[in-house]
Amino acid sequence: PAWSPDGKRIAFHSSRYGDYEVFVMDADGSNVRQLTTNDIGDYDPAWSPNGKRIAFHSSRDGDYEVFVMDAGGRNVRQLTTNDGWDYGSAWSPDGKRIAFHSDRYGDYEVFVMDADGSNVISTTQKGEAPTFKP
Repeated sequence: PAWSPDGKRIAFHSSRYGDYEVFVMDADGSNVRQLTTNDIGDYDPAWSPNGKRIAFHSSRDGDYEVFVMDAGGRNVRQLTTNDGWDYGSAWSPDGKRIAFHSDRYGDYEVFVMDADGSNVISTTQKGEAPTFKP
């Protein structure tokens, strides 16, 4: 589960109806709403710092890729496209970048990209740990 930045909602994935989908609910467990609906699993939602978007990973194209959508489940957009597995999204504190794991080069590394999916770089390939500066 992932708390919204304002602490009022929780996003989570669940196999409530067969395959894994992303849901959101109020912090007290009420008002559960399903945000994604497809035949493929959607996992590990992560709120943007302003609470307007949610990043998640999905195997919609045959392997795991990073996606982003509006907090209400609309405007789903695929951010990564490669033969490796991309997953585990984390937003930078300013909401301008997203960090994630990928095995696109044969071993798992940490990558950072702009929040629109551009400018993807491997931080661990250079022996550096990713840092986010607000």
